[in-house]
Amino acid sequence: MSDLLNLTASLGPSAKITQLFARLELFSAGEPPSHTLFVQGEPNLAEHNPLQPAQEQLLLIDPPADVAERFRLPTQTAVLFTGEPTAVGLSLLATKPGGVAHLRIGEHFLDLYSQADSAVVYLPALGIICGGSFGSDAILPAVASGSTGDQELDTLRLLAQLVKQRRFQLYIPRIGALSSSPVEMMERLAADVAYLHGLRRVVLPVAQQGEPFAQVEAVATSLLPATRRSLACQAQHYTNLNHLYFSAPRS
Repeated sequence: MSDLLNLTASLGPSAKITQLFARLELFSAGEPPSHTLFVQGEPNLAEHNPLQPAQEQLLLIDPPADVAERFRLPTQTAVLFTGEPTAVGLSLLATKPGGVAHLRIGEHFLDLYSQADSAVVYLPALGIICGGSFGSDAILPAVASGSTGDQELDTLRLLAQLVKQRRFQLYIPRIGALSSSPVEMMERLAADVAYLHGLRRVVLPVAQQGEPFAQVEAVATSLLPATRRSLACQAQHYTNLNHLYFSAPRS
C-alpha cells in the first residue's frame, strides 16, 4: 500500500488503490469510478540538503479536487489533467495544444499528446494509456470550446493507433471501467467516433445556414446514445452541441 495515504479509512467505502507497477499506482473512487494515476519518481539528490529528508517527485494525472487533503504529498508534486484543468492547489504541468512532449518521472517515461482542452498520456514501456473522456464506457467524449470536432476525431485516431500496438496492456479513462482488451477498446473508440460524426452531421449544417440553436435543441435527444442517458452525459451532450454550433464557420 502506498505511503502517500493519510489513513486508509479516509479513502471511503468505494475507493481503492491498485499498484500497477513499481512506483506506479492507480487511485479509483466513486461509481462509475474516477481514476487518478500516481507516477512516482526518485528523490532529486542533486538538490538534496543532507540535513533534510530527500523529496521524491510525483506526477498526478487527473487528481480529485480534495487530493491535497486526502493524501500526504511530497513537495515536488505536479498535476496533469486529461481534460479541462481544475484548481487543486498544486502546480499544473503545462502542455502545448497540438504538441507532443516526452517526460521522465523516475524510471517511467511518458508521452503527452495535447489538444486545446484534452491530453492523452501514454507510457510506452508499459503499454498504459490515459485517455481522458475518450474511450469510456460511462461518459461522452468532450468537444472543446472553439472546436468543430476535428481535433477530437484526431485524438480518437491517435488512441486507436496506440491501442493497436503490441505493448498495449491497460486503458485508463478519466471516468469509467478500465480495460485491457484491445477489441473492447476499439469498440469503445468506434462508438465515440460515431457519436461525434452524428453531431457534426446535424449541428454543423444548421449553424452554417444561420438557423437558430433552438433547431439543434429540438433534435438533441435523438443524437444522444441510448447507453449514455445519465445526468452527467446529458450535461456533456448539451455542452458538445453548444460548442459545435458556435464554433461552426458561417456562410
